[in-house]
Amino acid sequence: MAIQIPRTVDRSIARMIATKRIITGCLAFGAGLALTVFAVQHGGAPTPPLGLALLIFFGGGAWSLRDGVRLRRELRR
Repeated sequence: MAIQIPRTVDRSIARMIATKRIITGCLAFGAGLALTVFAVQHGGAPTPPLGLALLIFFGGGAWSLRDGVRLRRELRR
């Protein structure tokens, strides 16, 4: 089920948006990983704000990365 991008959309702008989403997703994963390492090194019990931050970083990063890769695939067609 391929989604066709209408020809009214400038493909170069769509390509920039896809690149931005891929970069944003990678940075979010990196921030989640850094936060995990920081939390493990400093010990202590996990707190709800830490879990929420990790959920936002990893969940949002995965969403952004998936959407950017999907858009790049659509632009190749």
